[in-house]
Amino acid sequence: MIIKRISALLVAAVLTVSLVGITACGRIDYSDIHRAQSSSESSDVSSERIDTESTGSDDSSDIPDMASSEDMVSSDVSSAVALPEITTQPKSLSVTKGGSVKISVKAKGKGLKYQWYFKKSGQSEYSAWKGYTKSSATVTHDGKWEELLYYCMITDSTGNSAVSDTAIITLQRQMRVLAVGDSICRGGRNSHKGFVGDLGLTYLNLGQNGATLSTKETKVTNIPKQLADEKDFQPDIVIADGGVNDYIYNVPLGTVPTRPVSDSNKLSDKTLATAMGGLQRLFALMSSKYPNAQRYFVITHKTTQRIPTKVNGKYVYTDQDKYVDWTVTKNKAGYTQQELHDAIVACCKVYDVEVIDVYTKSALNTADPKYRSQTSYSDDPSATDSEYVDIDGVHPLDRGYREFYIPLIRKQVKASQNAAVQLEIVRQPVNQSITLGDSVTLSVKASGSNLKYQWFYKKAGQTAFSEWKGRTHDSETVTPNDSWDGIQLYCVVVDGNGKSLQSDTVTVKVK
Repeated sequence: MIIKRISALLVAAVLTVSLVGITACGRIDYSDIHRAQSSSESSDVSSERIDTESTGSDDSSDIPDMASSEDMVSSDVSSAVALPEITTQPKSLSVTKGGSVKISVKAKGKGLKYQWYFKKSGQSEYSAWKGYTKSSATVTHDGKWEELLYYCMITDSTGNSAVSDTAIITLQRQMRVLAVGDSICRGGRNSHKGFVGDLGLTYLNLGQNGATLSTKETKVTNIPKQLADEKDFQPDIVIADGGVNDYIYNVPLGTVPTRPVSDSNKLSDKTLATAMGGLQRLFALMSSKYPNAQRYFVITHKTTQRIPTKVNGKYVYTDQDKYVDWTVTKNKAGYTQQELHDAIVACCKVYDVEVIDVYTKSALNTADPKYRSQTSYSDDPSATDSEYVDIDGVHPLDRGYREFYIPLIRKQVKASQNAAVQLEIVRQPVNQSITLGDSVTLSVKASGSNLKYQWFYKKAGQTAFSEWKGRTHDSETVTPNDSWDGIQLYCVVVDGNGKSLQSDTVTVKVK
């Protein structure tokens, strides 16, 4: 019995030294192993079959059956080689340029130490991240990369190490806004930013002074044509305004549609010569040209027209000037600004265009003297922040846009983005068991817009996940070889806004 115990302990000691040596070796060279995987292993999976790699397992044919040794101190052996247990893996994230995100990993073990590794898009090797030596860290985008791949090595007090999954931080590009409309959109004489330039987004403003919805007046390009003529800009958001110039030029209001038209070419010339006909063409073009963009129509504030006094053959502004309140005054075509507002709201509903209603949801009303410019303000392009509306009583100045237009637009655009279809994985990939030589389909299903996919893999014996080159679809059918046994895979899904989600990690076993 004594001989049997001594023999078992000698075997355990040899095995412990062997395993500790393997672990220590792995700990010393972990970063080199990870870098080698990133450059060579990913190329191994460019075809459907992944080549077999050595797992480093020893030949145990000469080792006695220790399970039958009742007095074997097996707990000592297992504790000597126990790795830190990673309980929460780092996740793929998205960040705006100059913004920050928090990366983190959770693990169990004694005396844990952390070291993060990273590589930027275009780099072939990972580098130790200086100063990133805690379980969580904040990463700020420095504007120098589109994607950043990262993982964490966790080492316990006895020198045993575990390596986390690789995750990706993706640059979330800025939303793009295309604006069309009249001088309220363009900015009048005060600015060329109008109501889009201060949203903090990339924008193109095509608004023109005097533009109308209808084709009745041909002095300037009408608003639908502004949209039709644009060829290159690809927006995430389309914002339009219009209708006030149609009121001024006595354009017929037209009939509010009961259903949308998909092809604006089917609208007759007579219909297009009305305000509602032009609005229909605008909305039909929005939908056909930019089907994935969010669509908005801004309705102008309550407006009065200041009538200057003629002095010595010239029109000048005085304290005795009269104002015509368009909200209650019918034009020669027989409708008021209020009736125009109601018709626009009804048409937006038919075409599923969201209304940004400055007319009713803001206090800006130039019938109210406190929003009018004073006669001390000359008719000069240089504007100040002391007035809300230009001297003509119509066009907002910077303060008018800043206090009444921009807050409403920002609020509704943000609310719509939050209410829009969010990126979500609705069906996760599942574990697979397959007979050698048969094909297997890996799939993930997600909701969202403009989705992109990238699969990652880690074969048995490897320490970290690698990008699976060429595997960029929601479903991938492959024919595994025997090196697939125990392979782990997951997919990262990125939407058109740069947001990303990582699927569940699954395992494929080959019989």
